[in-house]
Amino acid sequence: MRKIQVLVQFIARIVFGKDHISYEANEEQMGEMGGLYMRLKEMLATADICNAEDALHDGFNESKDYLRLVMWFYDELNKMTDEALEASSFSREEIYEGLQDVLRRKGISLPTIL
Repeated sequence: MRKIQVLVQFIARIVFGKDHISYEANEEQMGEMGGLYMRLKEMLATADICNAEDALHDGFNESKDYLRLVMWFYDELNKMTDEALEASSFSREEIYEGLQDVLRRKGISLPTIL
C-alpha cells in the first residue's frame, strides 16, 4: 500500500507539481477523459474493478489529463481495503503493476528506489 502511495505522490510532484492527485469532471468537461472518468467512478462504486482497469487501459492516450486520471484511479484503488480488493478479484500487486504498465507506456522511467 505504501509503495503505491509513494509512487502516486512522486508522479504528482514531478509531473503535476502537486502533493496529491485529484480528478473531477463536470458537465462542461465531459470530453473523452470526462466520460472515461464518469465510467470509472461508476465501475468503482459497483466494485467492477477489473473492467474499470480494462476501460482505463483501453482509453490510453498521451495527454497529461489521461495521466492524471490514471493516477487518480490507482490512488482510489489503493485506498480500498484488502478485503474489498479481494472481493473484486484484485490485489495491491495488480494495482502497482497496472500503474507501472501505464507509466512505461507513457515513457516515464521510475527511480529504482520505487
